[in-house]
Amino acid sequence: MTRRHAEAGFTWLELVFVVVCVTGLLIVAVVSVNGIRDDTRDGNCRDALRALKTAAEQYHAANDAYPVNKDVLVDSGIVSADDVEGWNVEFAAGAEEPTYVATGDCA
Repeated sequence: MTRRHAEAGFTWLELVFVVVCVTGLLIVAVVSVNGIRDDTRDGNCRDALRALKTAAEQYHAANDAYPVNKDVLVDSGIVSADDVEGWNVEFAAGAEEPTYVATGDCA
């Protein structure tokens, strides 16, 4: 009687199962990273808007008028351009409050 030895290694079914599991884990990781990236961008936009509003109010307190645009705030040194990236401030003649407009990634 001859005895057959089983070949060492994995079956195709086992290899496919491992590939499917790894692919599923990668998909979950990519989706999670994208969500984190979106949350970070939203947080940065909120922080920039808060900085712009604070700077506009500081300018108003010092000059009894709101700035006509963001460049006035940056040129006066109240805020840096990087701190308010993604937002602009507009003040129309006759308006009581400025309008804050999202631009770039914050739009």
